[in-house]
This record gives sequence, structure tokens and C-alpha cells, in this order.
Amino acid sequence: MLSNLELERLTEADVGRRFNDPTGLSGWVRIEPRPVRRVVVDFSVRVGEPGRQRDLKIGTWPDRTLAEIRQNAERVRRNEDALPVAGVAAARALQQAPASSVTSVPAKAPSNPSGWVSPDGSALPPAPLFDAPPAVRTVTPATVAEVFELWRADALAGRKDSGESVRRSMNKDVLPTLGDSVANAVRRGQVVAVLERIVERGSARQAGCVLADLRQMFRWAAQSGFVEADPTATLRKSDFGGAPQARRRRLTDDEVAELASKMRGARLARHIRHAIWLMLGTGARIGEIAHARWQDIDLEARTWTIPAEHSHSGRDHVVPLSDFAVRHFLPDGEARRSDTWVFPGRYASEALSPKALGKQIRDRQRGSHIRGRASGTTTLLLAGGAWTPLDLRRTAAALLAEMGVRPDVIGACLDHAVRGDAQRAYHRLPTLEERRGALQRLGERLDVIERTPQDETRRAA
Repeated sequence: MLSNLELERLTEADVGRRFNDPTGLSGWVRIEPRPVRRVVVDFSVRVGEPGRQRDLKIGTWPDRTLAEIRQNAERVRRNEDALPVAGVAAARALQQAPASSVTSVPAKAPSNPSGWVSPDGSALPPAPLFDAPPAVRTVTPATVAEVFELWRADALAGRKDSGESVRRSMNKDVLPTLGDSVANAVRRGQVVAVLERIVERGSARQAGCVLADLRQMFRWAAQSGFVEADPTATLRKSDFGGAPQARRRRLTDDEVAELASKMRGARLARHIRHAIWLMLGTGARIGEIAHARWQDIDLEARTWTIPAEHSHSGRDHVVPLSDFAVRHFLPDGEARRSDTWVFPGRYASEALSPKALGKQIRDRQRGSHIRGRASGTTTLLLAGGAWTPLDLRRTAAALLAEMGVRPDVIGACLDHAVRGDAQRAYHRLPTLEERRGALQRLGERLDVIERTPQDETRRAA
């Protein structure tokens, strides 16, 4: 039997672990990043007839105690035939209702032709001695648009953008065609037609993303009783241009030197050049660089604290600053452009948009001019091809690896979660001083490259 003490001992190393309680409960350990990062356990119980069973979420620990969750599971088993097929509605009502408000709804009992009377005076024997007639389950009628909104509220609310990116792609490609259709009536061919239209406009990768979203939505709908079958079950990303390949681009030392030379003639604002060097020198993400604030930078301790609301990981991340990074945060002879933001946008009171920063880099490599955008469309294009801000982060990791820095230290510098083999190999998390030493060495290497003029031989390479 699970105990509260066992649950209280859970750490982030247990994320993904599953529990099976003898009472029939199933638990899954996960991280809840907001509003406070913590380890939680989602409990569910299986309901339904054989062959059409589904997992019904009945509570999350520690929001509810283990005893309350077990009581919920028992009430679900007693009232299974009375539960609505829409599992999410049942689960929410069960979780939100206090224990005293959930009453048992007895199944309809058979007649008593024998006239048998129990010792306590009841006209029928106890319910376990009789089989109640099987419940008739019907699929809840709902349109695809309605199912999408329910799914987004239930399954996507925990994402960092609350499912906003999925909503945009669904509104663009799916809902105009299938939104008014009854979800249970959608067939495989209709989904294929939607995906093929996306491929025809040259967006095979987007077709794969939409397929992944639709598969998650229909699986949730099947578990919640809105559809009888998933129409995307037999579809694969390879049917629509293939699964997206992981990008592996990283800049060589020669390309970094070439980039340093080209930035001087690319008509880039000074603060944009500093932002690019900081992405290389700290391994920070473009959004973290764009939202850097002076209040988060401690020059005496030589640290930059990326707050949870601006970090990709959803937790505070302390970046030790090398001499190279400090020089690009506080360039000699340059005044601060804002009292709040290190890299302000159009106005000093607002941060630089990550999209605007990425657009300035992308426009100088696209090769064709777009009206109202930068005219030098190849000024940042390198000999090895186009590059992205994420490639700078990947380059920082590769340079650290070449210098012999341990993988767990590199992961900590880049704010990756360290678990599994890496955690078992070193038995502890890298210290701030270990990360400081690694980034100082990286900064010294980049400083030499930045300050060395690029000769004709390196430019040709």
C-alpha cells in the first residue's frame, strides 16, 4: 500500500515513475512548474466495460491527501454506471466536490418474485448478490471545435503558452474545415485532406505538427467519451513529408571568426551584436537574452539570474559571467539604453522582442528582399550556410565539449535537467564555480576569435 511518507520522499529524480496501489489506483509522478515548481502525483482509476476501458483522473497529490484520493476511487467504483461518459467533466466534478457532497447512486435492482426478505427487513438481498443490468453508454455528441476547446482547457493549460501555439495552428488549418463536424463522425480521409493541403503549400513540417496535435486531441476525446475511435491512429508523419529532422548545425571557429567580421559590415545595431556574442558566450536562449534585466545582473558576484518567468525551464537559472560576457553586457564607452532592460525594444520601457531579434538575423541571410525589411539579405550568411540563434547555443555547447568540459557541467551551463546516467555518474549537481570555470574558458576562446582580424585565407574557407 502506498503511504503519504513514501509520496513525501519523492524528488525530481522520480519524475516519470508510475505507482500501482493494491486498491486499483494508478499514479504518475510529474513536475508542476507553475505557480511554484513542485513534484506532484496524478492518480487515476480504470472504469468502463472490458474492451472500452479508460483512465479517469480522480485527484492530484498533494492537493488532495492519499486518503481522500482513495475515497474518491471507491465512490467512482460504486457509481460507475451513473458517471457521465465525458470523463473530464466527471473527474472535475469529483475533484471539486467535497467528500460529503458525493452521494451513492444505486443501480436499478431486479424484481423480487420470490418474496425473499432479508433479516434486516429489506425486500431484497444485498446488492453484491445480484448483477445489475449493464449500463448503456452513448458517445457524447460534440463538434470538433467544442472538443478542441475542452481538450485545450484540460490538457494544454499546463503548457508555458497555455496552448496558444496549438490554438493558432488549429484555427488556421483544421477548424475552418472540420470545426463544425461532429467529432465522432470525422473519418481518416477528412484528416488526410486537411494535412495534404498543408503539404501542398510547402509546409510538410507543419503538417507533421498538426497531425501530432490532432492525435493527442482525438486520443483524449476517446478516453473522455466524445469519439469511439481515433481517426488519426493509422496516420504517420512520414506519410506527409516525413518527421522533422533534428537540426545539428554548429559554427566552427572559422565560421565564428567570419561572423565577427560580417557583423561589422551588416548594418546591425550595436546592441544586437552584443546579444549575438552573449548567446555564444553564455549559451543562453534568445528569449532569455531578449528579456535580460539590469536588476538581475550582479556585477560584484559576476552573476546573471534568469528568473523563472523568463527562463525556458520554468525555474531560476544563475549564469556565472565571464570577462567576455561582462564586456558585452557593459561595453566600454556605451551608455545604457534603458534603466530596466539590457536590450530594450523600440522604446526604453519595453524589452526587445525575441521575434524582432530573430528577424534581424534571419533577414540578413534569406537571400531575397522583402519590402520594408533589411536590404542586405546575405550580409550574415556564412560559408557553412545559414544559421539561427539556437545554432549559437549549440555552438557554445560544442566548444565547451571540445575543451574537455564534463557533460553534466555543460548541461548545467545550458540549464538542462541533469538526470539518468549523468546524474548517477557524478552523484551531484555541478557547482557554480565549476560552471564559472567552464564559461570563463569559453569566453577566453571567443575573445581571441573576436579580436583576431580575419585574413583572406579564413574568409575563403
